[in-house]
Amino acid sequence: MVGISTDGSDALTDFAQSIGLPYYLASDRSGEVRRLYDVRRRFGLGTSRFTYVVDAAGVIRRVYHNEFVMKSHARSALEALEALRNGRA
Repeated sequence: MVGISTDGSDALTDFAQSIGLPYYLASDRSGEVRRLYDVRRRFGLGTSRFTYVVDAAGVIRRVYHNEFVMKSHARSALEALEALRNGRA
């Protein structure tokens, strides 16, 4: 699992350490990854929160997009990861 943000590397490192993230965060300052996955907020208000669940073969199995209910977003993505792990994708 990896998180990608338009924030700089130093800010991401500080954030990850402050909350003890168990995965890597990568900086996409240029916006290249964001453009490749067409991640944007409605009405041009910066970037958006998307989660792509990708299997071992690189196939996108699920996509989650939720601007306001992050707990539900995270829970759904974790359930999809668990299903992949258990061969129920």
